[in-house]
Amino acid sequence: MTKKTLLAAALLLSLNTPALLAADLGKGARAFDTQDYSTALKELEPLAKEGNADATNMLGKMYENGWGVAKDVERAKRLYTQGANVGHLESVNSLRALKNKEYQVELKTVVPAAESGDAHAMNRLGEMNEFGYGLKRNPADAFNWYSKAAEAGLVAAQHNIGRSYNFGTGVEQDFAEAERWYLEAAKKGHTDAMFFLGTLYSNEHGMDSSKDNNVIAYAWMHNAAQLGNATAEAIERRLVMKLDSDQMQAAKDLAESYHKLYVAPYK
Repeated sequence: MTKKTLLAAALLLSLNTPALLAADLGKGARAFDTQDYSTALKELEPLAKEGNADATNMLGKMYENGWGVAKDVERAKRLYTQGANVGHLESVNSLRALKNKEYQVELKTVVPAAESGDAHAMNRLGEMNEFGYGLKRNPADAFNWYSKAAEAGLVAAQHNIGRSYNFGTGVEQDFAEAERWYLEAAKKGHTDAMFFLGTLYSNEHGMDSSKDNNVIAYAWMHNAAQLGNATAEAIERRLVMKLDSDQMQAAKDLAESYHKLYVAPYK
């Protein structure tokens, strides 16, 4: 076979490949719709491995429900997530529906535990109300559950109360209260609370007027970054560009004092 013939054959194959893939997907989809799951599996699996979102979604449904394959909810979740990550709407909806089923099961244990006074359950029920996990979103109920858990001393709930006040979620926005609760959580080494304290000051909403806002923001962001918060690390770099040499030294000194107070005791 001549070189020219080989090139022509390669070109023909490349032109026909999309059509072949589409035909395979169509065959797999028809088999899926008619519940011929052995054929569907044969056609869809190779396409799913290549990243075809329609194929991953249908394959996910097969694993979620045990249609023609051994039921594997975790694998279904991974397949839905693969499609959702590239913006495939059906995969997003499948993932949401699957998680909602899981939340419904979770609520059966979380609600009675929260009502009996378990702080972790109260905080979790707050999150489920805030974000609509297994029930209709209710920010006011979320705030109430966070409050109960925070009063019981749960650090995560104290942070959530601070966040609620910060963004006015389920309660009137109040930056002073946000800072107060963030500080409660930060005193116990809560990384996200440190990050959000940094955002309060970088946005000039902090209550401490004894120092430059950017100095305080840097000190909190630096410690949050040191504890692994990548967003804090990026903001810290931007804050450095705003500080002159004297401010930079003050920021480093303050960061060190925060480290001794809020980080070192929990390492």
